[in-house]
Amino acid sequence: MTNKANLGDAGEYQFFSKCRFCGHKTTKVIDLGRMPLAGGFLKDKSDFQKEKVFPLTLAFCRNCYLLQTREVISKEILFNDYFYHSSAIKTLVKHFADMAAEVAKEISPTNNKFIVEIGCNDGSFIKSCLNKGFRAVGIDPATNVVKPLIKNGLPIVNDYFTQKTAREIVKKHGKADAIFSSNTLAHIEDMHEVFNGIKLLLKDNGILIFENHYLGNLIKQTQYDMIYHEHQYYYSLTTLVKFLKQFEMEVFDVRFLPIHAGSIQIHAQKTVGKRKQRAIVAKILRQERLEGLTNIQTFISLRKQIRKTKTDLLLILRKLKIEGKTLVGYGASGRGTVIMNYCGLGNKLLDFVIDDAPAKQGAYTPGNHLQIVPSKILSGANKIDYVVLFAWSFLAEVKKRNATYIKTGGKFIIPLPKVKII
Repeated sequence: MTNKANLGDAGEYQFFSKCRFCGHKTTKVIDLGRMPLAGGFLKDKSDFQKEKVFPLTLAFCRNCYLLQTREVISKEILFNDYFYHSSAIKTLVKHFADMAAEVAKEISPTNNKFIVEIGCNDGSFIKSCLNKGFRAVGIDPATNVVKPLIKNGLPIVNDYFTQKTAREIVKKHGKADAIFSSNTLAHIEDMHEVFNGIKLLLKDNGILIFENHYLGNLIKQTQYDMIYHEHQYYYSLTTLVKFLKQFEMEVFDVRFLPIHAGSIQIHAQKTVGKRKQRAIVAKILRQERLEGLTNIQTFISLRKQIRKTKTDLLLILRKLKIEGKTLVGYGASGRGTVIMNYCGLGNKLLDFVIDDAPAKQGAYTPGNHLQIVPSKILSGANKIDYVVLFAWSFLAEVKKRNATYIKTGGKFIIPLPKVKII
């Protein structure tokens, strides 16, 4: 099913020519060139020479309609030194608190109910569940993120979620009434292993809730900034329904969320479960076919639109630079990494990148090596004319944080879905 190719040391990534969900041959549809790791922020200038880049291409499966990366980076490289902290984003903290409340409506916290989160990051959801009265355990492989939390007593397992991990949790805590995962089930190469683990861990009447970026939004809004090595899969409901059947599971509800520029939230159960499937499931399946999510031509058109947004952004930035304007970036995220490297935004166009996460400040962006600074610099003595907002899906939050900058004439450049200045 696979043949390995290497760039640098052997085993750094695998190349897959066949679909990792169903085994059928795939067709390449999008190529973003050679990319650094989206979350591979560099702590010191001495790290620049050691930085590695990898090819990044997407392929489409005509059998199960899964859009997926063809290159899979070693998980040890991806997750051992992870910079993403969900608690740094207020929108996400509120979302996880709301989700804990939502789960409490579905399964009352009484009677010692037990929740497991796959990919808990720095524990925002787990903390909310504990506050609701649930027993809860999080699982995450990012040692640098979770080690301090474990030391402070938060119930987290520092590991990858596998059948082995599932058995260990069952042995220690019992089976789960609910399993939750937010933006992690697109990050794992062997999803067969994950869902076999979920089958072992979840009670027969339990509920699985997981959310990931939605393929329909990626296409509609040309969200190529969501394409990076860590995001190995780009899900439609059609693909997920087909995949879950392999594990005797079914989708009974679907919801769409505004977070991460448009996510799909799947509510699933074992086929022995008793929850009735909502009408929206069949409705979305029909809609996806009508919108071309099962047609390869849709992805060929997307490729052309991606190229156009790059051209449009560069035209504006180069024009402003010629006029002597000061330009910086905002949002040292994986999405920012993709836009900057795909469009070639280095120090000739941008002076630095702003980010509100303290863990990133003082570090350097992957690939283009721009220093990351706090947003207070926008209210400093040196005037900054334009800010390229890589965190464009958090526009409302960023504008609120930087109201003074806007009042004094500062402008934001929005790179997607269409390039515009506000």
